[in-house]
Amino acid sequence: MSQKKFNNAKIVVLGGPGVGKTAFTVRYITKRYIGDYDRNKEMMYTHKISAPKEDINLEILDTAQNTQEVCNKHIKWGDGFVFIYSVTDVDSFREACRLKDIILKLKGSETPIVLIANKCDMLSARCVTEDDGASLAAQLDCPKFDLSVAEGYQGVSEAMEELLIQLKRNFVKNLTASAQSGEKPRSKLFNMRKVLKKRIGRSHSDTF
Repeated sequence: MSQKKFNNAKIVVLGGPGVGKTAFTVRYITKRYIGDYDRNKEMMYTHKISAPKEDINLEILDTAQNTQEVCNKHIKWGDGFVFIYSVTDVDSFREACRLKDIILKLKGSETPIVLIANKCDMLSARCVTEDDGASLAAQLDCPKFDLSVAEGYQGVSEAMEELLIQLKRNFVKNLTASAQSGEKPRSKLFNMRKVLKKRIGRSHSDTF
């Protein structure tokens, strides 16, 4: 995101197989739910959000492979991240913890992230506790959303809205830091004049 205005962002959806990454992404873009899809197929989606001042163009990468090399490539590419695990699958939670270690190493602790605990409608099959999820969210220093992609659009929308807020905040912060680092240093002559002016001002005040 090197432009002067926040009008595009790259988002990566991460998680183990079968956690609902594609369902989450498609639900967000189309508001529809699909339960049948190819778990081994990686997809890039584009989505435009209409905003009062300027539209925001999103590139959303729905990942399929979580090998170390591929993960590193995806994480380096992305600006913001959606971490998804299923509350009915302990292995998916362990995978989320592994991905957490990678992203903190490559991107740092201030990276825009939201954590999604999916399939919360399947209470009888739950095996990942709320405390486990809260602990992971604390380690990532990010908001956590307990939802069911299959049951509705609202939770998905709220999670993505929060991620966009983080992305914009991060963009403004980086833009400000870049502008400050680009300021020209004051010359020695300027500093000497400033010191001399202060001395003259002091001598005048001493006179009166």
